[in-house]
This record gives sequence, C-alpha cells and structure tokens, in this order.
Amino acid sequence: MQMYYRNAHNYLYLCNHKDKFQTLFNNDHRAICDFFDVDKSTAYRWINEGKPTNKTALRLLDIAASGFMPCNEAWNGYFIFNGRLVTKSGYVLQPWEIEHLSEAAGHDPIAERLVNQPRNFKPWRDREPAFVKKLHRK
Repeated sequence: MQMYYRNAHNYLYLCNHKDKFQTLFNNDHRAICDFFDVDKSTAYRWINEGKPTNKTALRLLDIAASGFMPCNEAWNGYFIFNGRLVTKSGYVLQPWEIEHLSEAAGHDPIAERLVNQPRNFKPWRDREPAFVKKLHRK
C-alpha cells in the first residue's frame, strides 16, 4: 500500500475545491464534522454539493490542502515559516533536523499506523436532525 502524505508539495492545494474535499475527506461525514466543527446535516449537505458551501469553510479547506493545518491543540503556538517548523519556544527546525532528531531519539517510523488509526469523535457531534436520521435508515 502506497502512503499518501498530505503536504504542500503534493500540489493538492492547486486543485479545485471539489477535488480537495473528496481527497481529504472522502465523503466521511464524521471527519467532516470533526474538522470543520459542523453538525451531520451540514456535512451531508456538503457531501451532496461536493464541497463546503460556506466561504470560511472553503478557506479552511484550502489551508488543510496546503498541509499546514494541524488539527490538534498540542500544536497551538507552532507554525511553519519559510519551510521550517517554528516551535512555541522559538526554536526553528528544518525538515532534515526533525528526521535526525527522531532517529537519534530511537523513534520508530509509525506514520502508516497513525494515518489508519480511527479518530476519537465526541458524542455531542452525533446530534442530527430527524431528516438526516431518515437517510441512515435507507
């Protein structure tokens, strides 16, 4: 199985919104709800439209497609500038430095396992209107 890593160099950012949306979320309503913080009815509407219909969500989709959007609060304060990771403490790391630090620390490469790991969805995201529940019964 070939791994598909999402980053700025895969040129997904240059694709149209429908392609970005399909590639990143593959009609997975749970992933859409989790990433955009929307309810299921909105996620299903966007799936039917083929992309988000909200300008702010489209901008967020562009950011996600560029590969620079961490979806985890542990990354708050970190950012990428000129191709380098800037930590919240002010350290600036180049990609090769991160690779060498990981090897020196004895970390095993586990990216494939992480990518395939199911997301932890919060129960409050599972609220849905009656008309959406009817869609699940079919």
